Amino acid sequence: MSFHKSIENLIDRYGSKISIECDSEVKHTKAFIQPLRYRDRATKIPQVNIGGLSDGRFYLYIGKGNYEFSRAKNTIITCSGRKYVVHTSELFELHNKALYVWAVLAPYKEQRRDDYDTDT
Repeated sequence: MSFHKSIENLIDRYGSKISIECDSEVKHTKAFIQPLRYRDRATKIPQVNIGGLSDGRFYLYIGKGNYEFSRAKNTIITCSGRKYVVHTSELFELHNKALYVWAVLAPYKEQRRDDYDTDT
C-alpha cells in the first residue's frame, strides 16, 4: 500500500464526518478538526475578522488531499453541527501528488439583521 493511500485510510477510519461547502457545491468526506493551541508568540495566530466573526478561537483541520479548498472561495466546513470558515490552508504533496490538506479554521457566524449598522 502506498503512503498516500495509508494517509487516506487513516482519515477515513478515524476522522469525523464533515461537509465542505464551496462555490454552491457540497462535498461529504472525513477529516480531523481539533482546537488549535499555541504555546508562544512565535506561533500565535493574530486575531482577525473573517465573515463577521472575531472570537480568537481557531481550529486545526487535516483532511484528504483531493478535497482542496481556500479562503478565497468562502468555504464553509460543517462538522457535528458546527460551522467553520477557512482562515488559511495549504496542500501538502509528496512526489508531486496531493497527500493531505492542512488548514486553520475559525467558527462561522451567520450575519443577522441586527449585525448591520443602520443610518438612523
